[in-house]
Amino acid sequence: MADKVAFLVTAPPADTPRISTMLGYALAAASMGFDVLIFWTLDGAHAVKKKVFEKLDRQIQDRFRQCLEMGCKMWLCSSAAATFNIKEDEVVDGVKIMGIASFYEYAADAKIVLTW
Repeated sequence: MADKVAFLVTAPPADTPRISTMLGYALAAASMGFDVLIFWTLDGAHAVKKKVFEKLDRQIQDRFRQCLEMGCKMWLCSSAAATFNIKEDEVVDGVKIMGIASFYEYAADAKIVLTW
């Protein structure tokens, strides 16, 4: 089983340098053979809403899709989704809505946990 890297992302969609950098780090980890999870929560939850995602910088969209292609898991915090009234059909394809307990279970076994 591959070592795990977990990213907890709270950066709002407008913070493109942070989001782009985080996705770059996730791609690097995936290319090194790590099992990668990106957990979008708080203001970060908005970035995976289809209507918002479509307006993000092209580099962010491309890196996001590359992460999915490389097997990175993308989870949207269920509490953030409920707070911001984000429905499952409004989320970018490939993103699952998961609870914080699922993130904790993943992160508990992660070799590296990063927050953005």
